[in-house]
Amino acid sequence: MKKVCLFLREKLWNWPDGLIWKVTEKLVLKSRREKFGMFMHIMRPTFRDTILDVGVTPGSYEWANFLENWYPFPERITALTIEGQEKFYNFQKNFPKVTLIFGNGKKLNFLDNSFDIVFSNAVVEHTGSREEQRQFIHEIVRVGKRAFITTPNYWFPADSHTLIPFAHYLPLKFRFWIYKKFGKESHADLNYLNLLTTNAFLGLFPKQVKVNLYKQRCFGMLSNLIAVVEK
Repeated sequence: MKKVCLFLREKLWNWPDGLIWKVTEKLVLKSRREKFGMFMHIMRPTFRDTILDVGVTPGSYEWANFLENWYPFPERITALTIEGQEKFYNFQKNFPKVTLIFGNGKKLNFLDNSFDIVFSNAVVEHTGSREEQRQFIHEIVRVGKRAFITTPNYWFPADSHTLIPFAHYLPLKFRFWIYKKFGKESHADLNYLNLLTTNAFLGLFPKQVKVNLYKQRCFGMLSNLIAVVEK
């Protein structure tokens, strides 16, 4: 059993060379192009709009920070990360027009309505408990006049972070055991990954703001939830 798991881990699930990831990469790119298209169509940003992107990563592949990669006015973007500065040399090199800052997404160091739009793609599920997720969402709503926030759907059969089908439905004890076999044990920690259903996601927002929910599908199944906040 151990040898089988090691074989599957090395040949199929290891990032970025495993077969599963190579096959999925095209789907991820397609999904993010679709998200970007939705962002541009729904939010209709102009060159005057200031944008805060909460939760950028040091990854250099095209779809990692797709807003910075594809947005026509990168000089209007402020990108916030909670990760260490030493990881972001390539980010600053790749996006010289983007303003990069380091901070805490649950305590943003900005005044109310500082940005025309706040954007956050697949970050809220990584911010901890439901209460911590609520703090994160409330901060986004506070500092932005409008917001575009996405998260994977809990009920999609394969969690996009691990691509191990149905494992995220299991109790934590069994989930940890399976993820450990594939080198993904950190994903069994709710402080690192706490996926959201539609109701749980909508329940994070302040009651006084208007939230429009959009849905993204993959193979006909609901894969991503997109909340657009209008004040």
